[in-house]
Amino acid sequence: APPRDLGQLTLDPNAPIDLSQGGGAAPTAAPASTGSPRGDYDAAYNLVLKGDYDVAETSFRQFLQQYPRDPLAADAQYWLGESLYARQDYRGAADSFLSGYKQYPKSGKAPDMLLKLGMSLAGLKQREAACATFAEVLKQYPKSSNALLQRVKQEQASASC
Repeated sequence: APPRDLGQLTLDPNAPIDLSQGGGAAPTAAPASTGSPRGDYDAAYNLVLKGDYDVAETSFRQFLQQYPRDPLAADAQYWLGESLYARQDYRGAADSFLSGYKQYPKSGKAPDMLLKLGMSLAGLKQREAACATFAEVLKQYPKSSNALLQRVKQEQASASC
């Protein structure tokens, strides 16, 4: 099926958005659980560091199912999005980053998730939504790190915002 138009993006954490028409291949089996949230998170994160994004995706999905309230859940959601973005699954990445932003708007990863949501939307050729998302990062998180704020500005320029 052809990609669906995302239309107007609403960043209201209570507004529904369905981007479920993502990804193609079946997920790869994750390594066995270590029995601890930190151990499972570290194992999944190490997969990202190795560039094994398929298994990292599965591992982070498993982590989020098993430990949805763990303090590492926001980071796991971010890295799930990264594992999709790295494979150019921009629709899946956008879904993951938006879900993470909506679920964890106060987490340390929230500004990064919003930035990566904008980048994913740009990858989907949704320039208006991407530009609105980049502007939202600056509006919602003006005290973010200088590196993040500079990256937002770079992405705005790249998207011709």
